[in-house]
Parts: sequence; structure tokens; C-alpha cells
Amino acid sequence: MSKPVPLWWSKPPLIFRYGIAVASVAAALTAGLLLDAFLKTDPFVSLFLCAIMFVAWIGGFGPGLFAAALAILAFDYFFVSSIGSLIVEPKDMLRIVLFGLTAFFVISLVTAQKNAAESLRRARDDLQTSVEDLERLNKMLEAENAERKRAEQKIRQAERDLQVTIDTIPALAGSYQRDGSPDFVNQAWRDYTGLSLADLKGRWEKVIHPDDVALVESERRAHLATGKPFQMEQRLRRADGEYRWHLLSRVPVRDENGNVVKWYAAGYDIEDRKRAEDTLRRRTAQLADAQRLSRTGSVSFRVAAGEIVWSEEAARIFGNAWDIKPSVELVLQRVHPDDVALVQQEIDRARQGGQEFDVEHRLMMPDGTIKHVHVLAHLVKDESGSDEIVGALMDITATKQAQDALSRAQAELAHVTRVTALGELAASIAHEVNQPLAAIVVDGAAGLRWLDQQPPVLDEARSSMESMISDAKRAGEVIHRIRTLSKKTNPEMTQIDVNDVIEEAAALVRHEARSHRVAMRLQLAPGLPSIRGDRIQLQQVIINLAINGVQAMAMVADRTRELLIRTHELESDRVLVAVKDVGVGIEPENLNRLFSAFYTTKPGGLGMGLSICRSIIEAHAGQLSASRNVGPGMTFQFTLPSHKQDG
Repeated sequence: MSKPVPLWWSKPPLIFRYGIAVASVAAALTAGLLLDAFLKTDPFVSLFLCAIMFVAWIGGFGPGLFAAALAILAFDYFFVSSIGSLIVEPKDMLRIVLFGLTAFFVISLVTAQKNAAESLRRARDDLQTSVEDLERLNKMLEAENAERKRAEQKIRQAERDLQVTIDTIPALAGSYQRDGSPDFVNQAWRDYTGLSLADLKGRWEKVIHPDDVALVESERRAHLATGKPFQMEQRLRRADGEYRWHLLSRVPVRDENGNVVKWYAAGYDIEDRKRAEDTLRRRTAQLADAQRLSRTGSVSFRVAAGEIVWSEEAARIFGNAWDIKPSVELVLQRVHPDDVALVQQEIDRARQGGQEFDVEHRLMMPDGTIKHVHVLAHLVKDESGSDEIVGALMDITATKQAQDALSRAQAELAHVTRVTALGELAASIAHEVNQPLAAIVVDGAAGLRWLDQQPPVLDEARSSMESMISDAKRAGEVIHRIRTLSKKTNPEMTQIDVNDVIEEAAALVRHEARSHRVAMRLQLAPGLPSIRGDRIQLQQVIINLAINGVQAMAMVADRTRELLIRTHELESDRVLVAVKDVGVGIEPENLNRLFSAFYTTKPGGLGMGLSICRSIIEAHAGQLSASRNVGPGMTFQFTLPSHKQDG
């Protein structure tokens, strides 16, 4: 309960109390005058006393005296001998004095009672307040007591939880006195070592690997002397006798003066980490050896930061020391001047979000030698989510040199094969040359006859001469094609019409086909897109396939021998060339061996023709294949990418 608030009239304002005094005396005077006038009684004393009592009760001692003074004046003026005058006669003096004393007594008595009542009320209120305060205090004490009990319970629970936590954490925890002697070890320590705290005291070295005891003791003495925390790796004996690596940390607890009063320590099993580190070291060494032997380095490029990280082998390939930090500028300095634009383009593409990278370029080494490198990389996200280009850098200089040597060897072999094919076509070549030469002889004789006539027939003689020139040109073209096929030249990639190449090759093979009673038929699709290739090498492929087809039908007697060479556009971006015969064919189990070097089905054959043909077609970014026909014979076909000009 709250303390009651006194009403406003229990202690009215001072002016109001004196106003009450005036009003009360005036009321008593009026009542007395009325009673005197109508009842002829004299009640003034009692009325004035009542008014004084009322004023004293309401206003207090001061207003009561003021009311008494007013009452005496009114009594003297209206009710003593000299009515209407304030002069007091001697005979009325006693009466006035008695009235004043009575009034004073009444005032004193009323104010005393009022004060007593107020004191009693205040005492009651104070008592009530005290009771309420006592009740609140009691409730507070009860709440504090309950809170204290809850706090004690929480502390006990926290202690139990802490003990459980310390005992169950996957670490060996303990505390040590100022001199380093143990005074507590957790359950994990006891379970791991199989020793109690009593077993450990004074014999701590029994859990340390013998090879580590001296080092541990030295570190322990040093940190006890300096009071500094320390951390070290050591091997601890497990209860089953196995020693495992642990990372032990020990920190001091100091008092307000900075003196060490206690040590706390924790140990973590790092055996698996140590083994992983050893494995990583071995694998890193193996990777370094593998990179060195394979001449392949690893490279990563953090796109946003522009940072490059490479392996030791990558640094060696670039001719840099291992401790030199790589950068884009350093890489570009080593790139061959003719390839800088290409490498810069790939770097810009990486910065623009490129996903896959496959590029070959050259390096210009400080001694002037040139290296060929091949970079394969792709985009990944690192642990922070940033773009990172990760890949391999391969030194392919030796491979390039071997490829060049192989290309030279293949060119030599292809030349030999062409010359050999020309030897096989000697009869056809002789026939192709003899035809225009015989025509020249005939035209020359006819021209002479036209000139010997009298008069000479000049128009006919001129026509004979023109025929001779035409036949001579035709013979010259045959000789030119033969010389071109037999000449040893480097491949020249130009834009060519595949139908023209086939017609030129067919002209050399046609007589050979007729001599084997083979009908050669060309089915060339018009309007084919041009291709980019070496005319001589492609003629060699077509001649080889045609001769093989003609020879495959040499033993066929029950059907018409026909060799079909056809072309058509394939999928709008490739041109297909097929050579189809109706010969004896190849057994299915031997199909996959047709293009192997030194495999042949012809007596006395070297088995290099089809292998060289496939190498030529693949060098033209095409594919050469063979399949058995639905009927008799085989079909050899190859596809080449078309070369369509823009606009």
C-alpha cells in the first residue's frame, strides 16, 4: 500500500484559515443577534465559543486566537453594558477576561486534540508505511534469497558443466602450480595416458617420448623462469604404449602484482596433421620431380588482384629464379616479340571472364634461344569467391622439334610415295603424253601437205599449226603435273577447288583404269565451297585411293568393274570426297588396321600409302575413313573443312 495523501482541507491555506475565522465569528454574531431578537436569550458566549472551537479545529492555534479576539471585540461591542462601544467598564472586565480565558482554554484544548489526532494519524500512517516497507523489504529479501539460491544453483551447474566440458573436450587439459608441478588433469588426459594425477606428480617425464625429454625439460625450465607462455610439439605416450605427436600450449595466470600464481595448459593431438604434412611434403617433392621430368609447371592467376603464382618448374621454364615474384609484366618481357599481342589478348580475355584457355606461344630466352610453351587453363573460384585462372605451363620445345623432324620425315616419305605412285602410273603417263605428241605429228604432216599445194592453202595450214600448239600445251600440262607431283617441295596451303584437284588426278589415273578394264566415273557436285589445302598432297591422296580401288578389282570377273569418285557438301561447312570400288573388299576384323603403318593386303606392298594419306588429311583438319559397301567392294572417303570467304 502507498502512503495516503492528506486532503486539501486538512491543512488549508493561511488566508483561507483566517477567512474562516472571520466568517465563523460573523456567523456566531449573526446567530446571537437573531436569537436575542426573537427569543430574548443570551447565547453569545456559547455561540462564540463554538465558532472559536470550529476555527481552532479547522485553522489551528493562530486563526483560533484571531477568532477569539474578534469574538471578544464583538462580545464587548454588542453584549456588555456599554452596547455599541468598545470601551470596557470595570464591572464587565471580569466577564471579558473570563471569556478570553475560556476562549484561550478552548483554543488550546481543540488545537491540542487536533494535534494529537494528527499525530495519531501520522503515527498510524507512519506505522502503515513501516508495515508496507517491511513487507516490501521482506519480499525483496525473499526475492534476493531466491535469486541467491538460483545463482548458487547456476554456479553449481556451471561448475558441473565446466567440469564436464573440461573432461570431454578433445584436448588434454591441466593446471600447474607456480613451480610447474601439476595439480589438475582432465578426464581426457587420464584416459589418454592411463595415469592419475597422483601417478603424474614428480614423474611427468614418463609420458614424454625419450627423444623429446631433454628438449621439453629445457623449454619448461625456460618458461618457468621467465613467466612467459610457450608452445611446442612433442610426442606423448598413450595408454597402449603408442607415442603420438601433440601440440602443447601453456599460459600463466598472474595476480594483481603481475606474479605468476598458476599455469594452465592444453594439448592437442596433431599426429594426423603431422602425417598429412609428411605426405604433403613427399607429394610436393614428387610433384616437383614430375613437373621437372615432364617439363610442366603449374600456374595460377588471380584476376582481380593481378597476382601470379607459379611452381618452381614454371619459373625454370621462364628462366627465372624461384625467389623472384612473378607478374604479368615479367611474363610479357619473356614472351617472343611476335607473340606478345597473342599473350596480351589471352590475359585481357581472362580479365573479361574467359572460361577456358588453350594457347601456344614462344619465349625469347636471355641467351637468344627460343622455347615453345603450351598453356592449358580454366577459370575457378577461390575460397573467397574471386575468379582465379588455374592451369599448366608445358615446355613443348622438344615436342616441337620432334614434330618438325617428323614433318620432314613425312614429307620425305610422301615424296617417295608420290614418285612410287608415278612409277606405277608410267604406262598411263606415257599414254597421256603420247596422245598429244601423236596429234602434233599428224597435225604437222597435214600442215606440210597444205603448204606444198600450189597455191598453198594457208588457212588449213594455219589451223594445223594451231592444233599443234594446242596439243603441245596439253602435253606440257601433263608434264607439268608429273613434275609437280615428283618435285620435293614444302606444303603450300592455298584456296582450291576440290573438283579441279580430282579432275587433274583422275586424268593421270584414267589410262591405268582402262588398262585394268575399269570404268572410271566422276560424280562431282557443282557449286562446292572452296577448301584450303595443298593441291599436290590432296592429288596424292586421290591418286593413291584410286589406284588402290583399281587394283582391288583386278580379280573381279563376275561383274562390271567400276570406280566412282564423287563429291558433295556435308553439313554446310565440310566437303566430302568418296572413292568407291566393287572389288573384293576387306574382312571386318582388318578394318581398324587399314591405316596402320606397314599393313598391306597387296603382294609386295609397303603398307605406307594409306597411313600417309590419313596423315595428310588430318594435317588438313579432316578425317579419312573406310567402310564396307552394302554390296561388294569398299568406300574410302575423307572430309575437309570448307573455306568460305566473308562477304
